[in-house]
Amino acid sequence: MTMMKVNVLIFIVLFGFSTSLLGVAGEPDGELSEFDEAGEFDTEEGAGLGGLFSKKKQPVASDDEGDDLDQPVEILDTFDSSATSSKTSRKTLGQKQGVSSDSLDSNLFVNEDTNIELDDEMIEILEQYNNLLKRKQFGKANELLAQIPVAALDKDQRRQKRMLDIFEKIAADQAENERQFGKDESLDQSVMRTIKRLQRQAKVYILEGRNVLPRDLLIQSLYLDRKNFASKQLLDRCLSLPLGSYQVENIEKKYWNNSLIELRSGFPSKSVDSLQMLANFDPENPMIFERMGSALYMAGQVKQAVDAWKRALYLSPERNDLKTFIANAEKEVTRQEKLSKAYFDSKKKKSDSDVVKSDVPMQVLRVVNDSNTAFSYAQEVRQQLGAKTNVVVEELDNGKWAVKVPLKKK
Repeated sequence: MTMMKVNVLIFIVLFGFSTSLLGVAGEPDGELSEFDEAGEFDTEEGAGLGGLFSKKKQPVASDDEGDDLDQPVEILDTFDSSATSSKTSRKTLGQKQGVSSDSLDSNLFVNEDTNIELDDEMIEILEQYNNLLKRKQFGKANELLAQIPVAALDKDQRRQKRMLDIFEKIAADQAENERQFGKDESLDQSVMRTIKRLQRQAKVYILEGRNVLPRDLLIQSLYLDRKNFASKQLLDRCLSLPLGSYQVENIEKKYWNNSLIELRSGFPSKSVDSLQMLANFDPENPMIFERMGSALYMAGQVKQAVDAWKRALYLSPERNDLKTFIANAEKEVTRQEKLSKAYFDSKKKKSDSDVVKSDVPMQVLRVVNDSNTAFSYAQEVRQQLGAKTNVVVEELDNGKWAVKVPLKKK
């Protein structure tokens, strides 16, 4: 009896197991078999890994009729997980943002730890790229930079590439906005030129990684045109300053007052920076360049001061005092050039004289740690022994300085 119960129990277990196997092997109604699914592989992924790829998940019915939602692609990596990680992240990001993966730049997903050594062609492209940036030709610069793999760019260049892409996207959005709603032609042409100039300089500062200067330039452009689309988008997308996070005001007044405070406080270089910002606001204001000339002169940049004063004189030709400033500064430039020439001529004479070494034996009078003490002591020795005495100051291999005189003959 016991044996019969055991046999019945074994039969029930085997029957249940075989039923579950049949359930797994069976093909559910309304779904594709694995052979049918083989023809549904994603062709883009299939071209890259030789047929060992993912299968698309079947779309899930939506509660909203007529909405056809794209479902994420499930990658069944049976070949090499590292080979598909870049594409996987690319596809996933595209679906999260509602953008086709084909429209995303695959270079943006290169492993940043991977470094590609620059060849001569890449170096030449980067030189051309930097020249285009200096001329504020951002579109052409971006086209050139796109020719270099992202893995070959440094951190700053990658950030610049992202910013340049944003610049182009903003321009495209603005064109579409004007196509739909029309272009605002109510502003004066001179105001529009000023706004575009402020935006160009703001882009330069953004590419340099600055925050305050481009912010102020763009806020000033909005002070001139509160509805300006490009300025708002640059603040939002490049500086993370959405509408409402800043106050639109006349920034020009702040920089004018700061330039005078900085100049009188003994910080002429900072004053120059403020005045250069003002030059973006009003490039034909002679007062800006008169003060800039004074700040540059105080900072020791006499030649640049002359250029600033000449610009102020061009904009205000009746200013005779500026003519005097320029004449005196040009004399100072000439004097500095003569001093510079004399300095390098003296270095050349000294190097020529160092070639001839004396065979006279020398004795060490003193060894000190710094050069000033050594030369000061050498001058005292010369005064005591006479001007014709050959007193030598020599730097030793250990970094100390020795003062020597000729050894007296016995």
